[in-house]
Amino acid sequence: MSRGRLSVTMESLTEFFSIEVEEGQQWLALRLHFEVEQSWARAYLWDAEHSLRFCFLDGGNERLIIVHEQPESTSPIAIPGSIMPGTWRLELSANPGKQVEAEWDTGSGPLPEPYQSEQLQGDREYWSSGGEHAGFVLDRYDWKKVWQEGSRWYKGDFHTHTVLSDGKMTQRMNREQAVKQGLDFFTATDHNVLSTSWPIGDVLVIPGVEITAGDGHWNALGLRQWMDWRSSAGDGGLTTQQGMDRLMKEAAEQGAVCSINHPMLAPWAWQYGETSLSAVHSIEIWNDPTYSPNPVAAEKALELWSVCWNAGHKLTGIGGSDSHMLPTERYEDCDMPSLIGDPATYVWCEHLSAESVLEGVRRGHVYVSRGPVLEAAIRAGRDEYRFGSDMSAAFAGKDAAEDNRMIYCTLRITSEANVQVALVHNGRIDSSQAAVSAQEEGQPIILEWAIPWESEGYHWYRFDIRDEAGQLLAFTNPVYHGSKQPQPMTWSELITRADLSEI
Repeated sequence: MSRGRLSVTMESLTEFFSIEVEEGQQWLALRLHFEVEQSWARAYLWDAEHSLRFCFLDGGNERLIIVHEQPESTSPIAIPGSIMPGTWRLELSANPGKQVEAEWDTGSGPLPEPYQSEQLQGDREYWSSGGEHAGFVLDRYDWKKVWQEGSRWYKGDFHTHTVLSDGKMTQRMNREQAVKQGLDFFTATDHNVLSTSWPIGDVLVIPGVEITAGDGHWNALGLRQWMDWRSSAGDGGLTTQQGMDRLMKEAAEQGAVCSINHPMLAPWAWQYGETSLSAVHSIEIWNDPTYSPNPVAAEKALELWSVCWNAGHKLTGIGGSDSHMLPTERYEDCDMPSLIGDPATYVWCEHLSAESVLEGVRRGHVYVSRGPVLEAAIRAGRDEYRFGSDMSAAFAGKDAAEDNRMIYCTLRITSEANVQVALVHNGRIDSSQAAVSAQEEGQPIILEWAIPWESEGYHWYRFDIRDEAGQLLAFTNPVYHGSKQPQPMTWSELITRADLSEI
């Protein structure tokens, strides 16, 4: 077993250090130390073949990382595989002037007791094989695996955190709490960390990352391999507009959904003004409702989203709990805990798999709710549609009289709270059905609309559901008909058009 240590005061934002690995080693254990509990420092380890073996962000939790030949002993932010001899490279990023310490051991045989991590206890599913020269790739994750059969609305959460970044729950706790919340799936979106394994459980976990920078956060939902988001990347990575544009392009090419998080929530609102809307698939309209600034931020995001749709940019609206806390904790000014699955995002899928959930988001077959459960029957002509659908072909080639063309909507709402439902047409409330008493014994409230078909132009319709005090309880993605060719538009132009410059 060989051992090394370094203690350095950072002279620049990023510095590199060598780790010499001898022949015959089976594992490398590295422990980091920082001046403060939550430094947000970053670390990356490159092996002698120049392959990335872990990426780390200091959110104030476990600072021990194990790289091992076997997946069972490898940290869930690291890649298993050969511990080849030669010079490995440790990359540290922290603010200049900060003190950083690192100590490491390499060895063969069983891991010594100090390196036994609670993160690795129990049965796990392993997402990366660690094949030689494969890189930081989730090549063992089964995107097509069917977790549940049947076409229906599946309940999930697209924004979660664990102790692998700055959350308080372990991976196992996240999965267990998701079961308690009745979720079918959630996406793992730790800050600038891509998980490579997860404890086995009954809820589908979809790989992802929250790409996190000072000027905004976005989720890469369904990311299949690490992207170079480092500030030391040639284009500045997540610290520059050019770098963010590249990262969104690369994520989309992998098949990931690019979703801007809490876009109107200061100080984490999206500030990369030259981001093209064509690079974005979805917007997180509703973030953790128990955080007191979020209700206002969600209303602004709804306004912004309406402007997107009016301009022909049909981005999908989703929600995310952004869960960081233990289920027993809450914000000081809120009497409800901050929980995974609040709000929940429901996605219509033919069956439950990672692939089908991501495709459902791309198609806009989504609604978001803090409680009300929705079922909708939307009919135009002889065809039926669901949220997110294009109805343009409903009357194509039909000889029915123009004045008989209607869109019929029946909304069934199961809710413990009294509700009022607004039909939003092209960004304006077209009609609103007053508060309705919640039904007993789980019986749904049934509301109906007959909407005249407008043959000219481009039209979209969504439902906003609120309680009697006007607080948001749920919203749907729009159905639409007609076409509007979206013009190139940047985020700054969208903010200006929405008259939301003051966040």
